Amino acid sequence: MLFEATGRTQIDARGEPVYHAKDRAAYRHVNAHDVGNGLVVLDRPTSGVVMDDVRVDGGYRVIENTGIDRAAARVVGLRVSNVTATNLRRGFARIRYDSRDGVFSDVTASGVLTTGAHDLPCGIAIADDASDFRFERCTMRGFQWKRNDHQYWNGDGFSAERGNRRLVFRACAAWDNSDGGFDLKASDSMLDDCISGRNARNYRLWSSINASRLTSIEPNKVGGIGDTVHFALMGAKAPAGAPIVIRIAHLVVKSARGWPIFDVHDGPVRIIIDSHDIQVPAGTQLVRPRGKGSVPGGITWGGTPPKL
Repeated sequence: MLFEATGRTQIDARGEPVYHAKDRAAYRHVNAHDVGNGLVVLDRPTSGVVMDDVRVDGGYRVIENTGIDRAAARVVGLRVSNVTATNLRRGFARIRYDSRDGVFSDVTASGVLTTGAHDLPCGIAIADDASDFRFERCTMRGFQWKRNDHQYWNGDGFSAERGNRRLVFRACAAWDNSDGGFDLKASDSMLDDCISGRNARNYRLWSSINASRLTSIEPNKVGGIGDTVHFALMGAKAPAGAPIVIRIAHLVVKSARGWPIFDVHDGPVRIIIDSHDIQVPAGTQLVRPRGKGSVPGGITWGGTPPKL
């Protein structure tokens, strides 16, 4: 069955979800305002759903993947392209279950400062066992959660949980989020020419990852008790104590303030950097161990190490 929203559809959702997708549904040329929990709701197993040329201003979340009556709602082959969404209270997309083989391209989304007790904001959130998703030229900006000063202010641009696998972020960007720009626990994933700036932690990495060119610009803490760093590396807690491995072909770090570059938590981390362009104040800490965090043998440099 094919559903196609065509023309230039104008929707005032008044805080309600809009489309409940079925197999091979296509949503194109849509302008929507004040959407609820999903302009497109993926609440049953589907394949081949397409969203293209969509504009959303105001609302809770643009794509929601939660099954009816707690049933699984696996999504296969989702294609999302040419979407701009602004003033979102919760996030752009949440993908769950064992969904796979999705592509998001040319998506720009921005959030608003959220104050609800349970509405943790995140631009793109990948959970459960989802795998083999690719994100190309996607920008997530301003997903912030205002809480009390003594609390942790979450709010990520991109988030992937343990159990996710083989995610690719290519030419993606995260700006002005209250916690992590890229907060990734997924395994076998790649960051390819990505930039993250003005987040409390520009990159928060929990598992081994390969990266081509990574750029970190001036971390910035909006509020709360979290750290402010370029890279927060969450070392392995496995019984064997094997380190996670962070490989970066070219590292770019630029900051007017001396925020630590690598904050290493919880266990050993191996860091391999082939080349670099680091412009930070003199005396900036290259590696700051936290708790049991360590970099055994130090960072492996492909060329001359930086002088900080």
